[in-house]
Amino acid sequence: MPRYVCIHGHFYQPPRENPWLDIIELQESASPWHDWNDRITAECYRRNAASRILDNDGNIRKICNNYSRMSFNIGPTLMSWLKKHAPRSYGVILNADKEGAERFSGHGPALAQGHSHLIMPLANRRDKVTQVKWGIADFKNHFGRMPEGMWLAETAVDTETLEVLAENGILFTVLAPKQASEVRPLKGGGAWNDVKWGKVDTGMAYRCNLPSGKSIDLFFYDGTISHDIAFGGLLYDGSAYAKRLIDAKPEGARSTLSHVVTDGESYGHHHSNGDMALAYCFEAIDSGHEATLTIYGEFLEKYPPTHEARIVENSAWSCAHGLGRWSSDCGCSAGTPGWHQKWRAPLRDALNWLRDKLAVLYEHGAGQYLKAPWEARDDYISVILDRTPKFVDNWLLQRASRKLTEEEKTKVLKLLESQKGALLMFTSCGWFFDDVSGLETVQILRYASYAISLMRDLTGLDFEPEFMRLLEKAPSNVHEYRNGKRVYELAVKPSQVSFERVAAHYGLSVLFADLTSDIWEEFSGGCWELAGDKTICKNGVSGSQVFATGSVSISSMITREKKNFVFAANHHSETNVACGIALQGQEDPLFKKPESLRAVFAEQNEKKLADIFEQNVFSLRHILNYAQRAMLNKLLEQDVRRIETSLNRIVGNYHGLFDYLATLNMKAPPIIRSSAGVLLTAGVERALKEEFPDVPALRLDMERSRLWNAALDQDQISSALLEWTGKQMQAIYESPTDAELMDTVRDVLELFARELNWQLDLYEAQNLYYATQTGHTTQTRQIASGLRASFRRLGKALKFADEALVI
Repeated sequence: MPRYVCIHGHFYQPPRENPWLDIIELQESASPWHDWNDRITAECYRRNAASRILDNDGNIRKICNNYSRMSFNIGPTLMSWLKKHAPRSYGVILNADKEGAERFSGHGPALAQGHSHLIMPLANRRDKVTQVKWGIADFKNHFGRMPEGMWLAETAVDTETLEVLAENGILFTVLAPKQASEVRPLKGGGAWNDVKWGKVDTGMAYRCNLPSGKSIDLFFYDGTISHDIAFGGLLYDGSAYAKRLIDAKPEGARSTLSHVVTDGESYGHHHSNGDMALAYCFEAIDSGHEATLTIYGEFLEKYPPTHEARIVENSAWSCAHGLGRWSSDCGCSAGTPGWHQKWRAPLRDALNWLRDKLAVLYEHGAGQYLKAPWEARDDYISVILDRTPKFVDNWLLQRASRKLTEEEKTKVLKLLESQKGALLMFTSCGWFFDDVSGLETVQILRYASYAISLMRDLTGLDFEPEFMRLLEKAPSNVHEYRNGKRVYELAVKPSQVSFERVAAHYGLSVLFADLTSDIWEEFSGGCWELAGDKTICKNGVSGSQVFATGSVSISSMITREKKNFVFAANHHSETNVACGIALQGQEDPLFKKPESLRAVFAEQNEKKLADIFEQNVFSLRHILNYAQRAMLNKLLEQDVRRIETSLNRIVGNYHGLFDYLATLNMKAPPIIRSSAGVLLTAGVERALKEEFPDVPALRLDMERSRLWNAALDQDQISSALLEWTGKQMQAIYESPTDAELMDTVRDVLELFARELNWQLDLYEAQNLYYATQTGHTTQTRQIASGLRASFRRLGKALKFADEALVI
C-alpha cells in the first residue's frame, strides 16, 4: 500500500505592536534588523518562499516555494504583518495555497490558527469561541476559503476546545503523540487501548467523538523525528531528512502517513539553511518512488479514520507537566541557569482578575448600544481587518440597537478595543520564557495596560493600581526589576501614548523641519492621523535657537476620537528641547504673545511653564523612540560630512606619499591609514548612490585600499551595495529592456567579488532575477527579443547555474 509523507510548519510570531501606535517599535535585541518580525522574515519566512537547490559548485539550479509542498499555518498577527511589510513573501504564501490545492486534490496546504495564540484550556469558553472565530475570519480574509484544520497554540488542548472547533466547522487539528490517551476501532468499538506516553500509532487519522455528539478528527505527529528536526541535527542533510521520513513507516497492509511538526522557524531561523534542507527533502521525495507528499486534508479525504481516540486533557507539546509552562514554576524554561519561574502563576492570576473586571464593564457598557455585545466582539475581527470609515459605519449600523451618534460610535469602538487588548494580553509567549521582564511578557502587559487605559477613559474606573499590586507578587530574577510591578513601571508605562504625547511629538518634531519627514515616516504607518500648521522662528536668541508655535488636529483611526491642540516648542541647545501643549480654546492668553512665550522658554522657568501649560510640558524623551534616533542620526550625519571634508583636505596631500610607501612595502601611520579608509569608504558609498557607478573609479578605490593598507568598512559598503543592487534589480524586473543596466550590475558585482573577495548578499537580487525570467509576462518576451546575452551574463554573476538560465 502507498506511503505518504507530510511536513507541517507552524510559522508564528506574537503580536509585537505598541498597542497605542499600532506599529512595532525598534527592538534592539533583533539588531541589525529593526525588530524580530523583520529579522525572522529575512532568515526564515522569505527564504522558504524562495529556497535554493544548488549544484556541486554552489550555483543555483532551482528556486523553490517550500510552502506549496508542505502543510503550514501562519499566525494571524504574523500574516497581517507580512501583508504590510513583506508583500512579496505574503503573495508567494497565498499562491502556495492555490498551487498546493492543485497538487493535493483540491485541498490547500494552509491551516488556520487561533487568533492570538492563547493557551486554550486556560481560557474561559467565551474567549475560546472568540479566538476560533477570529482565527477563521482572518484566514478567510487572506486565503479566500474556509479552513479545514486549525492549529492550536502549543497544541494545548482540552475537550471544550475541541467542542468549540467542531462547532465552528473545523474538521481536524494536529497534536503531539503524548497527547493521545486511548484508542479503539470505530467499527465495533470494544475496549480502549492505553497509548499514553507516545505509544499511539501516528500513521493514521483518528476520530474524536465529543460529549455534544459532534466529532473532530485528530492527527498525532511523529514525535521522535520532529524532535530530531528541531534539536537533533536532521536539517544538516536534506536527503537524510527525506530518507528518515520515508523509512519511518514501512510498507504494510494499509496506507500509512509519516508526518512531522515543528516550529516553521526551524527552517532558516533556528537552523541556518534549514529552508534549503527542506527544499532538498521535498526534491528527494518527489523524484523518488518510495513515498508521496501529501497534506492532512488530502490524506483525510483518501483515508478517513478507522479508529477513535481520546485525548490527554490539559496537555501541550512543549510542557512535560500539562500546562505548567503557562501557569506555574513547573521546571520548563528557556534554560537560564539558576532562574525560577515563580512569577508565572501571579502573572496569570493578575490577568485573569483584569479580564473578569473588564468583561463586566464591557457587557454593561456595550449593552447600551449593541444588540448582542459578545456576538459583536466575536465579529470585531472584521473591523480589525478593515478600518475604513465606510466599512466601520456599516458594521456598527448592523450591530447597533439604535442609531448611534459619532460620540457613541467612539465609545463602542473603545469598548471593543479594550476587549481586543484583554485577549492579546494572554498571548502564550508571555509565559514561555524565563523572566517576567522578558520582551514577550512586557508586550502582553502593554496590552493589559492598553485595555485598562481605554476603560478608564470610558468609565473613570482605574484598574491600574490594583493590577500593579497583583503584579508585585510576581518575582523577577533580574535585580533591577524585582517584580512584575516594577517591570510595569519601567518597561510598560513609558510606552503608553496619549493624545497629549502625540501632540507634543508633533510640536517637538517641527523644531527640526528638515528632519520631519524621517521622524514621521514610521509614525505615519500607525493608527494616528495628524493635520497641523506651524510658525517657526529660526532667528536664534539666547536660550532659543529655534522656536515654533502652531496647532495640530489629532484623530485615532481606531476609535475615531479627535482632539485639537495648540503647542509652543523651543530648542534651547543641543538636545535640550521643550514643548508645551494645551487643548485648543483652552490655551493661556500668553499664546497671543509668542515673543513673550519664547522668553519664558528661553529662561527655562519650569514653574512658570508648568503653570502656563497646566503641567503638559514635554522634553526630548517624550518623542517616540524611533524619532529620537532619526533626529540624532541626522544631526550626526551633518557632523560626519564636516569631518569627511576635513579629512579629505588632510589625506588628499598624502596620495603621492601613500603610493611611494607602497613601493617600499611600508605602512603609513595608523591614524593616517584609518583616515584614508574612512575617505575611501565614503567614496565607494557615494558611487553606489548613482544608477550607473563609475566602475573604473570604484576599482581604483579598492586598489588604493589594498596598496595603502587602508581598510574599507565592509559593513557600511555591504549595506550600500545591497541597497543599490536591490534598486537596480527591481528596475530590471519591472522593465527588463536596458542592457547597459544589466551589464553595469554584473560588472559591479564581479568587481566586489573579485577585488575584495567578499561574500555578497545576493538573495533578493537573485529572487528578482528568477522572478523576471520565469514570469509569464511581457518581461520575459522583452528579454528574449534582444537582451538574452546581457541577461544571461547577469545571471552568471548572480551565481545561477547554466541549467537555471532558461532564457
